[in-house]
Amino acid sequence: MVFEAGLGANRGTWGLVQREVAARTRTLAYDRAGLGRSDPATAGLRRMATDLEDVLCADDDTRFVLVGHSLGGVLARWVAQRQPALVAGLLLVDQVEEEIEEYHDRARARAVAAGYTLAAVSAVALRPLLTKVLHRNFPPDMAAELISEEVSYGALRTGAAEVRAMASGLRELMAGAELPDIPVTVLSAGRCGRAERPPRSVLVAAHRRLAERIPRGRHVVAERADHLVPLQQPELIVNEALKLVEEVSRL
Repeated sequence: MVFEAGLGANRGTWGLVQREVAARTRTLAYDRAGLGRSDPATAGLRRMATDLEDVLCADDDTRFVLVGHSLGGVLARWVAQRQPALVAGLLLVDQVEEEIEEYHDRARARAVAAGYTLAAVSAVALRPLLTKVLHRNFPPDMAAELISEEVSYGALRTGAAEVRAMASGLRELMAGAELPDIPVTVLSAGRCGRAERPPRSVLVAAHRRLAERIPRGRHVVAERADHLVPLQQPELIVNEALKLVEEVSRL
């Protein structure tokens, strides 16, 4: 099972999930370029997607279940379309939906990217928020490592670049997208986050439509989580991920 983090996030996003899933199957969570321990690279959705493709192709005797959060869900779908022989199943956690116009709004993307850039200038101020709110469920050593990487100047600049890349390249990347005939679980957050766009009801409805279009698609709602499902309701992701492992092992 390979985990792909959301926009501006690194492998640590999956800390609470991966440690449970790893007891049942082999797992890998990695840092995209410019995040965590990875070197920076030119931003762009296609580059991000081909990086994930390269990770899988490095072990071409294995079939993978891909778990992608937010933007990571789009990257996982793209690779499943390109490398159907390698991908046995997908778990899309509150993923970006390219049919929703807000994701293509470049003016909004510039504003969000500016927020990342401003945070990069005063990154130390983010530590209390991350420690007391977002990562309060993590073991202290895991949280400390994750936070030190997330508030680095380079990581926040990469987050800004990924926001701009999504707005400019999402439609092109996913044009004509067709998934192979594999089991796919589409997991939506049930709660609305602060100042969330697009509206939660719009995104959940889009997720439901996607699951209905897929022959072996399922739609699940994380009733106790907002968009940050891996941090707030990790046990649900663990359960759904292991269901996929069991399903594909029977095929």
